[in-house]
Amino acid sequence: MTLLVFGEVIARFFFNTGFLWIEELTLTICGWFVLFGMSYGVKVGAHIGVDAFVRTLSPGPRKITAVIAALVCLVYCGMFLVGSWDYLGQMYQIGVPMEDIDFPHWLIAKMDPDFTWDTLRIDPEDPAVPLWISQSILLLGFSMLTWRFIELFIAILRNQSVGFSFHDEAKESMHLIDADTDKKDNEAQP
Repeated sequence: MTLLVFGEVIARFFFNTGFLWIEELTLTICGWFVLFGMSYGVKVGAHIGVDAFVRTLSPGPRKITAVIAALVCLVYCGMFLVGSWDYLGQMYQIGVPMEDIDFPHWLIAKMDPDFTWDTLRIDPEDPAVPLWISQSILLLGFSMLTWRFIELFIAILRNQSVGFSFHDEAKESMHLIDADTDKKDNEAQP
C-alpha cells in the first residue's frame, strides 16, 4: 500500500500524471487492514484503553463491569453486522461497480456472461469490480470481531479473564528504554 501511494505521488508531482485506480485500491486495502486488525487487536490485547477506574474496583464489580462492556461490544458488532448485511445486499442487488478498478478482460472473457452478471454482478462488457466484493470486509471483519468478543465474554464468565486486556504504552516504553540502556551497557564493557 505504501509503495502504491509513493508511486502515485511520484507520478503526479514529477510526471504530471496519475493512476486513478491507486486511490481506490489503497482506500480498500486500508479498510481491509483496519477491519482485520480490530479482531486481531482484541485477540492479543493491542487496543489502547483507559481502565484507571475499573482497576480500582474489587473483583466482583470489576467482573460485572467487564461483562457489561463485552455485551455492549457485542451489541455494537451486531448492529454493524446487520447494517453490513443490508448494505452489501443492496450493493449486490443493484450491481454497483467500483469506479476505477476492473477485472482483467481476458479473465471475464473466459467466464459465462450469464454467470458473470447473474451471480457475481460483473458486467461482461465493462468488468469493473463490484462494490459488494471490495466492501465484503465489513461483514467478514465484524464477524471476526464478534467472535473475539464472544470468546472474551465466555472467558470473563468462566473467570479465565478479568476483562479486556489493553496495550500498556507506558510499560512498553519503559521496556524499550531498559533494553536500550542494557544494550549500551553491554557495548561499553570490553
